[in-house]
Amino acid sequence: MKNLRYLFIALIAIVITSCQFTEEITINKNGSGNYKLNVDMGGMMDAMNGMEKNDTIQKEYEKIDSIFYMKELLEANKDSISKLSDSERKTIEALKDMKMHIKMDEEKGEMLIDFILDFKNISELDNIKQKVEKAQQLQDNKGKEDASVENHEVMYSYNKRVFERKVIMKDLTAEEQESFDKNMAQGSMFLSGSKYKLIYHFPKKIKKVNYSDAQFSDDHKTLIIEVEMDSIIANPKLLDLEVIF
Repeated sequence: MKNLRYLFIALIAIVITSCQFTEEITINKNGSGNYKLNVDMGGMMDAMNGMEKNDTIQKEYEKIDSIFYMKELLEANKDSISKLSDSERKTIEALKDMKMHIKMDEEKGEMLIDFILDFKNISELDNIKQKVEKAQQLQDNKGKEDASVENHEVMYSYNKRVFERKVIMKDLTAEEQESFDKNMAQGSMFLSGSKYKLIYHFPKKIKKVNYSDAQFSDDHKTLIIEVEMDSIIANPKLLDLEVIF
């Protein structure tokens, strides 16, 4: 299915580092809300176009502006999903309502991807990057041994007084640490100038946040933080946040 091809491109984007990321969360009064991860792959597209510019074969450039649904991926891999453990199956099926907006113009070197998910409780976002990667492994027919290694987990919590984005470092085995270091070394060439941006919208005014360079909207209900990508790769806990209302 052609739709699934582009959905898989989107899934790959979330696990690579050669992109600009914007993580945007909107929380309603009842704790429900919306999550959107915007991935700007323009830098990588430019690099790819640069490598192909001397190609003697005339390339036919493609444009896309479409919305795809995770449920298409789950349906296409339902036999593989049924063989997973209960916990792994629930992890993947939790993403069934996620949708992806892909906008690409190969000739201009532009590619923007939005991963969008409505949630009833913000805890549904815990380790969302790893959840999406599990779905990608299904498509690629990869086992656990082929999965990329993460050195941390991200957990979210919210009540009327406090919001937390908690980064928990993982204890990696020597083999896992070697794999992680190798992946980071391979991706280091793309990190220069890349940034990770947080935009969090709350239903109440922010009184305090444990981040000195945070910016706020005029009504003090939106928090904006931007960090160099190589900085959070080196120390993910830079985005270990506590927001007090």
